[in-house]
Amino acid sequence: MGHGRTAVTVVIRTKNEEACLGDTLREIGRQAWDGPCEIVVVDSGSTDGTLGIAESHGAQIIRLEEKDFTYGRALNVGAKEATGDVIVNLSAHAVPLNEQWLECLVGELARGRVAASYGRQAASGAVNPFEAYKNERFFGPERLEFNRRGMGSRRGVHFSNSNSAVRKDVWKQFRFNEEVRWAEDLMWQEEVLNAGFSIVYTPEAVVAHTHPVDLRRAYRASRDCAFTEALVKGETKAQRLLLLDLLAMWVFAMGTIPKNLWYVLRHGYFEHAGVTPAYVMAAWLGWFLGKVDYRKGI
Repeated sequence: MGHGRTAVTVVIRTKNEEACLGDTLREIGRQAWDGPCEIVVVDSGSTDGTLGIAESHGAQIIRLEEKDFTYGRALNVGAKEATGDVIVNLSAHAVPLNEQWLECLVGELARGRVAASYGRQAASGAVNPFEAYKNERFFGPERLEFNRRGMGSRRGVHFSNSNSAVRKDVWKQFRFNEEVRWAEDLMWQEEVLNAGFSIVYTPEAVVAHTHPVDLRRAYRASRDCAFTEALVKGETKAQRLLLLDLLAMWVFAMGTIPKNLWYVLRHGYFEHAGVTPAYVMAAWLGWFLGKVDYRKGI
């Protein structure tokens, strides 16, 4: 796959994204890319100026009923309409930070059994230091390749559809799960790696991606991720293990609160210090209740 001539479709999921979508689309338009590139926006009920912004940048718009939305379904709907050989999945509020972003993502797919690539995500600590801390741990400075052969390095894979590129021929074999509420990318990475493909992390393909501090969002994301992770691992559904899950939640939370607080204070985000314990506990409570959902078959 010679990436200079590769046709690319950028799929962006939206719902009321007028605050950032224009910046994201402008940066896509500035990419140092010499191949065809189309933009497909899958919208699930925007009531602000999102659709007007998408239209002004020449994007194809597909409407998905809000009641039918899951992250996986929206991505599959967009991929189905894509004419490109490569599908680039990008959050509407993930803004590329350099002109080589697209070339770095797509260029990784030119080799053999590489099915997908994903790039670095940089969160603003002034907006959400907890995401910034997590992203520094998940998205480091070194390029990494993950596959079934290198099981040791596979522990560090954090494939994310907030900033990724997927070969369309591989997507046709492995579509994103449309039933899970979150972490469809986690399920997909395991399927693809187990099938013998590789996934590459390329830090040069960097985007600015952050969310405001929101305890409910931290809780929901952690709950849904814990459920999906247990599903992927095929964990036992024995409800007697819930007591161990509860103990693990407490131990992990007590270990994570000081680490997050130290990060907040060390970087001068003092206004977030007071909310740190509540934010971390909301995330770990979500993790525990995700385990409850899984073990009870909810």
